[in-house]
Amino acid sequence: MTNGVILHLDNDSKILNRSKDLFDQQGLGIDYITCETKEIFESAIADNQSSIKALIFDLLSEEPSADELQKKDAQFLENLQSSFAKYNIPIFIYSGFLQALENEFDNYGTVFTVDKDQGIQPVFDKIKMLLESGFIDVFCPGGILETEIKEELHNSFIKQFTKNDQIEEVIKSISKAAQEPEQPSDRVKKIFKRIAIKALASDLLAPVIDSKDKVHPIEHFYKRQSELPVWTGDIWKQQEKEEAVLVMTPRCDFAVNKVENIILCQIESAPKFSMEAKRENLLKELRKYLIDNIHGKAKRYIPSNVFFPEGGMVNVSKHSTINKDQFVKDYTYIVTLSDDLTNEIIGKFAYYFLRTGITNINENEFEAIIKALNSENDNDQE
Repeated sequence: MTNGVILHLDNDSKILNRSKDLFDQQGLGIDYITCETKEIFESAIADNQSSIKALIFDLLSEEPSADELQKKDAQFLENLQSSFAKYNIPIFIYSGFLQALENEFDNYGTVFTVDKDQGIQPVFDKIKMLLESGFIDVFCPGGILETEIKEELHNSFIKQFTKNDQIEEVIKSISKAAQEPEQPSDRVKKIFKRIAIKALASDLLAPVIDSKDKVHPIEHFYKRQSELPVWTGDIWKQQEKEEAVLVMTPRCDFAVNKVENIILCQIESAPKFSMEAKRENLLKELRKYLIDNIHGKAKRYIPSNVFFPEGGMVNVSKHSTINKDQFVKDYTYIVTLSDDLTNEIIGKFAYYFLRTGITNINENEFEAIIKALNSENDNDQE
């Protein structure tokens, strides 16, 4: 029994046969299905949609013109994009005419373009890495997201309500308070969907007890998919100066869409860690920054990651406001911090302003008082 299938489309049977022979030598335990026409390829996708691990194909049936793809190739390109959204699997465009696809897939993280001049081994190397790392098993059809996460989501939801009349009471309250134009059924779907997601998220994001299972730096960052143009914890960059900022405006202001001016904190350059230092000293220094055990009250370290490679230090003392429309015009969205890291920085931001302080005390006079008090205590003891 195999562990899935890989589909390869090319109108050159010699390329397909050589590719299959080479793939069979990789020992991955996956069926390699070759297709010589787009019709056979699309039919194979439909027949194997629950077990596809990767797609490989030459998108272009012939050398494209300088200005545009052939109409039939453009249609296939559209099908490719729908496949990307539907299957969440690695897609490899293995072609000799990649120049026609320039910038076409820049924002598709699992679509790879490989020039035929390199041979197909780089494709197989990438597939092997994604398979053996377990990445494909998370997102592929029938993978963890469709099975384990679905089951965990179900369990998290049903454990929220210990009595069936609780669900009934929630539904009744929604129906009684229903307002146009939203239908009660739509409202019920939204509410119970959020309950289920929040219950599962709280389990998945609970503090890690196992000291060996600490979170990866990337887990503190995500790309927002909401319709809100700006959100608390966003990192944006000024388009001309490449200066990064962190959005600090309270979430409630964004939620009611009454934000006219946005509060920003500047993100300064990250500290330089010596990679030549002893590993134990390097890890000790890194840990100080990761848990915010550093001198100073105004800065919080943001770890480097694939979304924000440079990392940085959020300086809450360097804050400013800017009109929201102007901000969206002048800045480009990069990534969003996790809620817990955002909340920690907001806490530091608030603490910075709560330091009311006192008038400086004369150290010499205070020293004299301490000496006098100690002298009196010594005399009382005698």
